[in-house]
Amino acid sequence: MIQVKYSDSIKQCYYDLIAKTKMKKYGNKTFESYYNQYIKSKLNYELKDLLCGDFEKLLEIKEKIGTKFSSKNNIIKQLFNYDKSDKSLKLKISKLQPKISKFFRKNITVHTCYYCNIDFINKFNTKNEVKDAFTLDHFLDKGKYPYLALSLYNLVPSCYVCNSKIKKTKEINTLSPTSKNFDFDKRVKFKTFMQSQNLIINTENDFTLLLKEDFSKIYEEYIDSLELNGRYEYHKYKVLEMIEKRKTYPDSRIKELALLSQKTEEEVKQDLFGEYLENELHKRPLSKLIKDIVKELGLLK
Repeated sequence: MIQVKYSDSIKQCYYDLIAKTKMKKYGNKTFESYYNQYIKSKLNYELKDLLCGDFEKLLEIKEKIGTKFSSKNNIIKQLFNYDKSDKSLKLKISKLQPKISKFFRKNITVHTCYYCNIDFINKFNTKNEVKDAFTLDHFLDKGKYPYLALSLYNLVPSCYVCNSKIKKTKEINTLSPTSKNFDFDKRVKFKTFMQSQNLIINTENDFTLLLKEDFSKIYEEYIDSLELNGRYEYHKYKVLEMIEKRKTYPDSRIKELALLSQKTEEEVKQDLFGEYLENELHKRPLSKLIKDIVKELGLLK
């Protein structure tokens, strides 16, 4: 739902983290040197393509290599080990999931689930340590495509519900939030289909709330697979609150408040209806919902 953006500096730091990891079982060879010596000839891609290639590059790699390394025990799975501790798998390196999670915690500020924008998934302090509320979902299943198990652009910071209870290993045939072409916010809008122009709406049963994509169906499977419409049904209360505020604060009242407070009308609207700046949607839960309904209520062009 919200696009994930990884900067060039983040990509380089991530590459160094994995590529320079030493393999104690193999004379402290680095991951990079082991890959170049034993694996590169099998996959025919540079390690940097696999670890830090953008999502479109990952799709290219997936199409070319396919699932031929998805069997339980092979050298690709043994090296690109994200979280397996299965004794039957002769691992080349211990699981890297804790190391990768720590990298995200230290280098990437995560606020809300990029899949659904419903819950906060920020890091938090406990008495003894810093912990994560986020999980890292593999958009392309790491079981089917083990060579993409450590790929940065295959990792989507997400909530437990999206990752473990709904999506699981499901393959969604659409764009990942990590794709540069992911334009869900532009194409898909929350709509209430309110019939009354005078906002004669008193309960949640008086309107519908759906994600609607106009003129295309690019994200239809994404919406269905993550059960977004059903999950957002619970949050109709938020829309009802906004409708009630809009009744109380028509345009004339907003202008009065702007004059009294010496603020712009835009600032008054944000004070009343919440943050809905497009470049900061990832910072607050339900921010896309708020922004879209604010537009429907005529408060934002």
